[in-house]
Amino acid sequence: MARIQLRDTTVYLQDGLSGTADINDASPADLTGEVTLDVNGATVVLNTDVTDLIPIGARFTAAGETGLPIHTVTARTPSGAGPTTNIVFTPALASDITSTATLTFLPQQIEIRVGDGDLSWTEAREVLYDLDRDILDDVRLGPEQPLELNAAFVFEWASTGTGEAISPIDAIKRINDAEEWVSSDSDQCRPYAIDVVVDHVVPCGTNQDQRFSFEDFRWDSLEYSIQDAAITLTGRCNRTDALVSRLTIS
Repeated sequence: MARIQLRDTTVYLQDGLSGTADINDASPADLTGEVTLDVNGATVVLNTDVTDLIPIGARFTAAGETGLPIHTVTARTPSGAGPTTNIVFTPALASDITSTATLTFLPQQIEIRVGDGDLSWTEAREVLYDLDRDILDDVRLGPEQPLELNAAFVFEWASTGTGEAISPIDAIKRINDAEEWVSSDSDQCRPYAIDVVVDHVVPCGTNQDQRFSFEDFRWDSLEYSIQDAAITLTGRCNRTDALVSRLTIS
């Protein structure tokens, strides 16, 4: 079995965005190839702070579209207040959809290509040994322990500001262009969290690809080195273990 090479992986940081909205766009008659759609603002229901404001960067699928490709919102109208009544997105619609089709929103994400660095995690548990008159007797599990995740990677910038994509630090901290990200935790009253997803695509052979998911991650410490252009990230997940699955990653 070959080792996993970091260059064959892609790391995604994802939020917890979800919800739906209906379009209201009867022109042109065939929407194939369109990159903008009018939205019925009264139907926009998201789990965002402003529930009828579609975030720039939101991903969605359109009901009835051939292949259900995933689109990403690049602009919206109005720009800073809900309800959203128009969106611009990429890629273009692959086929015609009905003028009132439902859009289903998916988590926002950024992709990190890690050429130099590492990602490691630790699963821990506490085992309690009970004694009976100083003799080992019963054994039981103690309190659950959160999974610990550590990552080190090279970076070009630590914050957005001149048109580049959201930086990992922005997504982790929910700041700057990531300020409209939604916590991945189902309980929105808990501290902000994200999901870290690592896809390993096998470069050759017949072995299956793998996906490693670290859900509800919250950072504990961030170490920066300007000289090495490196960030070292440490945090924990509100889970006891990573979710590992075999699948074909396109």
